[in-house]
Amino acid sequence: MRRKCGCSHQGHGPHRCGEMGFSVGDYLTAAILKELLKKPMHGYDLYEKIINSEYYPFKHDQSVVYSLLRKLNSLGFLRYSLEEGNGGVRKVYEVTEEGSRYLEELTNYIADLKDAFEKFLNY
Repeated sequence: MRRKCGCSHQGHGPHRCGEMGFSVGDYLTAAILKELLKKPMHGYDLYEKIINSEYYPFKHDQSVVYSLLRKLNSLGFLRYSLEEGNGGVRKVYEVTEEGSRYLEELTNYIADLKDAFEKFLNY
């Protein structure tokens, strides 16, 4: 999401292509978007859901998730509403249409990587 490539992509904003590679941050982005597509939630619940999931083996400080939520919001992939909660007002995030399209790109790229990893492991 943070890198630029030399492909002929004409669209607005981040995209996935073979020239960009893939990082743990890209995987965390996909996990955040996927969880929020299931159900809008605030940052701490989202952090707990991802960190305790079987599909995400990496451990991060909460600040990494909060920082990525702000970035995804600024890119138009997420939006939030304010909700009263324990201890004050919280932001409840949900995925936008543009965020849903980006998740589809990430998911397709992850599937391609899975195929490549399986070939590597069976080589």
